[in-house]
Amino acid sequence: MKTAIRSFGLVIVLCVIAVGECAGQETVKVRERINTIISESIKRCEFTTADGLKAITRVPPSAEHMEEIKGYGDQAVQPLEQHLWSENALEYEFAMRFMGGLGGERIIAPLETIALYNQSARKREYALRWITQGSWELARKVISQAAENDRDQGVRNVAKELLAGRP
Repeated sequence: MKTAIRSFGLVIVLCVIAVGECAGQETVKVRERINTIISESIKRCEFTTADGLKAITRVPPSAEHMEEIKGYGDQAVQPLEQHLWSENALEYEFAMRFMGGLGGERIIAPLETIALYNQSARKREYALRWITQGSWELARKVISQAAENDRDQGVRNVAKELLAGRP
């Protein structure tokens, strides 16, 4: 009987390890796929003119990419959050757009950090605009804080406009 219980316990432990390993592999796959989606989205913005000049333009993410990101749900938040800190404007803009597409409370903390503490006024402004796609009650608190305390008048103005446009 003791041998059967030990064997059963060993099977349970092995199953827990296997499930944890599968979950870890899934997280890596999601991260890699999100990195690919961001890269592909950036490439869609790049083009070469008839004169051979390389240029970029702002193009929204494809509907397919947006739906795929939404399909990852909470698993997409951390991989997208890493892109928020990029110095590449297209990279962080796509990450914020995808966060906005996810919506809900899960996007508030990552965007709040950027909106209130990032050195770039442009990033803070952009984060304020996309945080509105999360829980409005939580977003309003962040936007109000920025409206009162941001060191940049332009960012404060954007925050006030966002607050004026919502109940």
